[in-house]
Parts: sequence; C-alpha cells; structure tokens
Amino acid sequence: MIIGIPVRNDVEGLKYAFYSFLNSTLIRDKVILLESESTDGSAEFCDELAKFYEFVEVVHTKKEGPMKAYNRLFEIAKEKKEDLFLTQTDVIFPKCRNRDWLQHIKDIATERIDCGIITCFGGGGKSGPEFIDGFNWVGGWFIYIPYKTIEKIGGYDENIPLGWGCDIDYTYAVTQLGLQVYYINYWVDHYPDYVKNHEHEKVENIEELKKEAFAYMRKKWKIK
Repeated sequence: MIIGIPVRNDVEGLKYAFYSFLNSTLIRDKVILLESESTDGSAEFCDELAKFYEFVEVVHTKKEGPMKAYNRLFEIAKEKKEDLFLTQTDVIFPKCRNRDWLQHIKDIATERIDCGIITCFGGGGKSGPEFIDGFNWVGGWFIYIPYKTIEKIGGYDENIPLGWGCDIDYTYAVTQLGLQVYYINYWVDHYPDYVKNHEHEKVENIEELKKEAFAYMRKKWKIK
C-alpha cells in the first residue's frame, strides 16, 4: 500500500497530519509526500522526514494544482501495482484504543471482493440535485482505493472544470463498476484554517465553474 499526501505551502498542517497519522497506526507502508513548489518550508520539512523515516519518500513536482498532484499519486500506485490511501495536510488522525484503523481498512480491502473504495464516517458527503440528489460520495481527504479499482478507473477526471466534484465523479465511477463503498468506524478532524485558505475559494467565478463541473458530469454519465 502507498499512503499519498499532496503538499503545497502547509508545513504546519503537514506536521499535524503526519505525526498524528504516525501515532494512530502501526502500519508503516510507503508514505509518499508529493510536494509542489512550496515557499513556506514545506519542501524542506518533507525532505527532513524522508531522511529520518525510511518509509517516507518525497516527490517534488511543479505546481500544477491539486488534480495533477492527486493523479500523480494514482499513477505511482498503478505503476507499482499497489493499493492507495489518499489524505491531505488538513487531516488530524485520532488514535483508537485496542484497534488499528488502517489495519481494519486493509483487512476489508483484502476480504471483500466487491470493495471499490473505503472511507470513514464523515469521509465524504451527499450530492445535491446538481448531480444526483442524495448520492453518497467519498472525499479525497480520506479514501482507500484498492489497486483493482485504480486499474479499472485510473485517477480523477482532469476534464472537470476546476476539478470541482472530482471525488463525486470518482465515487460514481466506482458504483458503475458494481463495486461497493465501505465505511469503517473511525472519524478524522480537519484543522479550521484549511477551508479559508483553500485555493478553490480564491477563484472569482467559482460558482460558474461549479455549475459547469456538474453539467459536465451529468452529460458524461448521461444523467437527466
């Protein structure tokens, strides 16, 4: 399994995410930090983690946006024929008593042949009438994707305007394969500064792009 974390100018968030992850599970599979031209010390901190922890690998890339970053991690997992667990630098992982949440996920992925993706409670949401009203989708901040799913679907659809709703689109693609979304009894927190600092929120015509994104997805899946 590969644990993939895109990193861009969020060194403090990365510290919380990485160390809370480390303290919440005994799994020490490969962690790939995909860093993109940070200017706040994130790149240097990633390199320090890689020097200290042998299971950490850093991939430095150009700044091309979250979609490219996520899809590079999908590509790496596909090349290595590995399952992929995606998360973000705004996530804080609590430790469970007498239970390893990540081992639980790996067990489900191994035992359930119909498993398409796995998340936790609160790891997604419900879409509104712009796509399919009430459709349960899985977000990119906590999603485990078995290799068989990656092999069939690949990564996120980069044709979606601004990438808005790419996780909704991906979840729908999983269901169209006849695969299931599984949930584990676990919850992660987001630190509060993430939303206000998110690059999507700084786009002037974001509402128009959201409408375009959902229109694209409805046409793609022939949803009337």
